[in-house]
Amino acid sequence: MPTFHYTNFLGAPNTELSSFLLADNQLCIANGVDLAWKRGKIIKDLGYSRVGNALVADKSITGLHHFRQSPSVDKILATVNNSAGTNLTLKYNNAGTWTDINLGGAWDAYEDCLVEMEDFIGYCFFVGYDSTDGVFLPVASLTGTTFSTATNVTNMPQGKYVLRYRDRLYVLNCYTGAVAYPYRTYYSSIPSAGAITWTVASDFIDIDFSEQITGGGQNWDRLMIFTEFSAYMYDQDTKKKVWDVGCINHRTIQNMGPYMIWANKYDVLVSTGGRPQGIGGDIAELIAQSTSSTWRSCVIDNEYHLYLGSTKANGLSYTNCEAVFNFDIGAWRWRELGHAVTAMARYTSSGEDRQYFGVTGGVVYDKCKQTDATLVTADGTYSGYTGLPIISHWRTKPFDFGDPSTEKTINKILAYCEYGQEMNLRFRIIDNNTEVLMPFTDIGQLTKYINTFDRKLTGNFIQFEGKEYSKKKPYEFYGFSIQTFGDSKL
Repeated sequence: MPTFHYTNFLGAPNTELSSFLLADNQLCIANGVDLAWKRGKIIKDLGYSRVGNALVADKSITGLHHFRQSPSVDKILATVNNSAGTNLTLKYNNAGTWTDINLGGAWDAYEDCLVEMEDFIGYCFFVGYDSTDGVFLPVASLTGTTFSTATNVTNMPQGKYVLRYRDRLYVLNCYTGAVAYPYRTYYSSIPSAGAITWTVASDFIDIDFSEQITGGGQNWDRLMIFTEFSAYMYDQDTKKKVWDVGCINHRTIQNMGPYMIWANKYDVLVSTGGRPQGIGGDIAELIAQSTSSTWRSCVIDNEYHLYLGSTKANGLSYTNCEAVFNFDIGAWRWRELGHAVTAMARYTSSGEDRQYFGVTGGVVYDKCKQTDATLVTADGTYSGYTGLPIISHWRTKPFDFGDPSTEKTINKILAYCEYGQEMNLRFRIIDNNTEVLMPFTDIGQLTKYINTFDRKLTGNFIQFEGKEYSKKKPYEFYGFSIQTFGDSKL
């Protein structure tokens, strides 16, 4: 009676490979699970908790940024429409209360602007764009809680994106003098006596003249400027086109040490200064079936988080889907969040990096980490509210137990799991009588460390999955053993 042991899930999950090519330790669904925290296990993902009070009920967060003014002064900033939906507001988290910063009417009637922020010389600088109304946000600066449309921004062009590179501030895809310059990047003076100036007549660089700038970043002591189809590198002396690989959304661009990460229409790219390499092939359908304008990202603890929104793969639809690439194990996983994300940022507190994200409901959330003293096991918790259950769903390849051409009969299944929390283990059979894939059927619930199921299953291929939907302590699934009779035709 042969026994097969499947207790290794170190392979990278993949939605794209044929079931004949998937390795035994690869999952074809990894929704709401963490494969990187304790290698080889399938662990249910953690939830997130609300940061302070609601900013403005039912209004989307349009910008989120950790403003590090100095080593001792910092704050998390967020932009959101007012309750009437007529003006854009700027708020900061004041010890749990999101407090308005006085804008003096500067952003009235600029509701819905996607706001980009950058720190430089002790100020936070603001640009932004509303694609619905086709308007650029008035530029501004902030130090402490003092907001200004003059300090360090006189003659500063409006733009869609803002970056700091070396000793200057750069504004990309610009609007100035009532004229749009979608191919242009303006730059500030070098700081003098703690201030910068802007000379729009001469201090700029142009690229392409055909495709507008779609984003930018800086790494390897270079400024990177992207269009949808190309990438340009600038070193404050020369600029050159380096790749016919573009970026579809500025908010996908992140740095992680020597790596720059971004997304085009069909892949996630990584570069250390040379030709970029695609890393999105394992979840290509999830990327392709999502809408790039909704993508948001951040980097936390060697992981690239990319919010995709509504998407699907292999016939399954996902809502509020976030895909996460772990650089330590080189693998993706994904997760259906309880809320629709509109902004994302890294927030560093006491040396610890946190994933913050703003949602359509006018709230900012903090994602729980496995290292936290108290684990959050539901989505959107706050005082007096226990949050939403987390969906966890993993699925193996269809196992052929060494020979896809013959039927096998399973006699017994042993599943190994800590904190099973009544997770359902399920199966489906694929044999020569199958015209369409049959639905999954319950084997049983995991209620102890070693769970034994006497279940007779016969087929050429037998596929397994686990499903759990709760607010309970995350399970840790080690794997399972399968006892078979061998070739059932003998």
